[in-house]
Amino acid sequence: MNASTFLPALLVLHLTGLTIMAGTTIIDFTIFKIFWKYFDEDLAKSKGVLAGTSRSSRLIGIGAALLVTTGIGMMALTHGVFGEQLWFRIKIGIVLILMLNGILFGRRQGEKLRTIINKNGAYLTEQINQIKTNLNIFFAIQLALFFSIVFLSVFKFN
Repeated sequence: MNASTFLPALLVLHLTGLTIMAGTTIIDFTIFKIFWKYFDEDLAKSKGVLAGTSRSSRLIGIGAALLVTTGIGMMALTHGVFGEQLWFRIKIGIVLILMLNGILFGRRQGEKLRTIINKNGAYLTEQINQIKTNLNIFFAIQLALFFSIVFLSVFKFN
């Protein structure tokens, strides 16, 4: 396999990693919306819905690893030609923000929620409402960041 076929193969895998990350984020967002719908009605049912997000961080991690490794591979094959372009530098910054936001903010909010829910009703309404607000902000930011990455990748301004 030569570089002319290897580069498109890496690009396909790169886009696959991005799709896994974005798709899993959209699914998590949807699951959390369903969770909040059931939360006030049936705590047992809402616990079951929340359990659906427990493996999503693994999928997002796989997508991120695929995204980063194939990105490095493409940079190596092109001898860093994109690295000097403004759109690419902005995109890399957004990818870092995306990953840090997921690890430092989103994951923590999800863990707090799971901890509170698993205490079987021993929670404060203010805590739950704050976590709900934080998760809504988290998902809005993540989805906007994914959109920005795709936008920059398509329009490639300098």
